[in-house]
Order: sequence, then structure tokens, then C-alpha cells
Amino acid sequence: MLTFCAFLCLFAPSVFRERPSDASFDHVFDAVTDTMDMTDYPQADQSVIRSKLGLDAAQFPGIYYGRTRNAMKAEEMLLIQYDPARKQEVLDVVNQRIQRQIQVYEGYAPEQKARMEQAVISVHPNYLLYITGDQARQAEKRFLEAL
Repeated sequence: MLTFCAFLCLFAPSVFRERPSDASFDHVFDAVTDTMDMTDYPQADQSVIRSKLGLDAAQFPGIYYGRTRNAMKAEEMLLIQYDPARKQEVLDVVNQRIQRQIQVYEGYAPEQKARMEQAVISVHPNYLLYITGDQARQAEKRFLEAL
């Protein structure tokens, strides 16, 4: 019995670990954004991705970062496909971004601060969705279905 318990403790996590998705980035992006109003999430170029997130877009198989052009609003979205070995790095970048934005909005825009505090982050072995705004929960649902 003790041997069986040891087996479960050591090997079960690797058996039940979530596997990377085989879905293409385009498929996941289309599924997430198909019914979204993308007005508040216009695509940012590589220089904005680097300055806001500190990521080099060329190092990822797929990346979409969109953020509102209105500095008084907190809407932004990141959909990124990555090598599973970079999962923690990407998650750390997103968490740092959220914390910085909370600090920015803290002094003058409490409703936007609350929006950042309610940001949706959905993490999988090779994909991450980070989104703020009214459409966040629906986007997460479509993201999960697409994987």
C-alpha cells in the first residue's frame, strides 16, 4: 500500500499534467476575437510590445498585443503562444504589467484600477490569454474552447 501511495505521489502529476495545445495561433486568435468588438484592442507593433511588456515578439510563434489608445482606459489584451519552457517567464511579465498598471491608475482612476485588479489571465502549457475589460470573461471562455 505504501508503495502504491508513493507511486501516485511521484508519477501521477506527470500523467495528469496538461499537455500543450496543438491548435494553431491563428485558430485560437480567431476563436477568441470572432465575436469581440476589437475597438479597444487595436494591435500594437513590436516596439510597443517591447516597451509595455518587455517581450521580443520575434521570439514567439504567435503573439497579439492590443491596448486601447485612450490613456484613461485600462483595456488591453495579450494572446501569446510560447515554448512551454517559457511559461513562467511569460506569466511573470503579465503579472508585472498588471501590477504596474494598478499603480498607475491608483491615484487618479479608481474604476480603471479595479478593471486591472479583475484582469483575466488564463495560462496553459503553451498559450496565455491576458485581457481586461467588459469582454474578458467571454474571451476566456472562447480561448478555453479553442485549445
